Amino acid sequence: MQDNQSYYIKGDFIKRGHSKQTLLNNDIINHISYFFISLIIPLIIFVNRLFNKNTKSYKYKVCLCGIFKNEAKFLDEWIQFHLVIGIDHFYLYNNNSNDNYLEIMKPYIEKGIVDLIDWPFNHSQMDAYEDCYKKHRDDTNWLTFIDVDEFICPISTNNIKSWLASYKNYPGVAVYWKQFGSNGKLHHNNNELVIEQYTQCWPKPSVYTKMFCNMDFPIAKFKNMHILNSKICGIKIPPINQFKKIIALGIHRSSRFRSSSIQINHYWGKAYDCFVENKINRTDAYHKNSIEMGQLRKSLLKSHEAMCTDRDYTIQRFLLFTKLRNKP
Repeated sequence: MQDNQSYYIKGDFIKRGHSKQTLLNNDIINHISYFFISLIIPLIIFVNRLFNKNTKSYKYKVCLCGIFKNEAKFLDEWIQFHLVIGIDHFYLYNNNSNDNYLEIMKPYIEKGIVDLIDWPFNHSQMDAYEDCYKKHRDDTNWLTFIDVDEFICPISTNNIKSWLASYKNYPGVAVYWKQFGSNGKLHHNNNELVIEQYTQCWPKPSVYTKMFCNMDFPIAKFKNMHILNSKICGIKIPPINQFKKIIALGIHRSSRFRSSSIQINHYWGKAYDCFVENKINRTDAYHKNSIEMGQLRKSLLKSHEAMCTDRDYTIQRFLLFTKLRNKP
């Protein structure tokens, strides 16, 4: 986050980060390679669609997989919100929580909305994702992997199912983060929803993404939570983004003619007390060096907040119905 602008989607054609320039690794060769990949991959997808008509039926249209640790006070809103936008079912992995998560989860478990899995393994987020994929890939057409501080926010539609309909022929869709800040709060208000309290944000999306994976295609490897490749006839297929542009070689493209139809609202820190509790003091489900990561996040807070120069209320069109779901 030192070079703040490198975290933004800029214009129509961008590349995240800058590698040392060598003969085999320079921007010109990278972009030429990307050009050929962006021609070949759609062709493979098209040919596969012609010769492999998938008639498989699924129990669910779209399910959510997540792993959590001591996030009970946020779980209810997070589940209710995603039910409002059309998530059918949740596979939630408890990573050694010692708060009242079970009290929150019980009604959803009893209604068959949530499958709760105890996952006591340290720093094993990707292993949990892979476990979910292997056990439930035949249950759902789409499987998305997000965290409790991330909210899927459709923009062009009111329902995630209708949004996914136009991507049905693609193996995977990566959706960009919209980073949200603290709104200057020292203390989180437990009587208000997260999507109600935090509107301060970066003016442009981050190049980090979260995945929607089409279970008509096998996932190649669980290595990077932000980008999951698929396979067609043994060939690795990178995901597209919401603009239907291939993401490959660290290159992301947006569109001159199409605005974003969706975003992932990433409430990274929330109020300062939440930031200290969740990002500094808590052990990490992904990174093994939890203490070092906590200190790194602490050092990033000032630049993160400095980039929050805009307001985004888009998600609040779902606010009333998220609240109403909690009514008897």
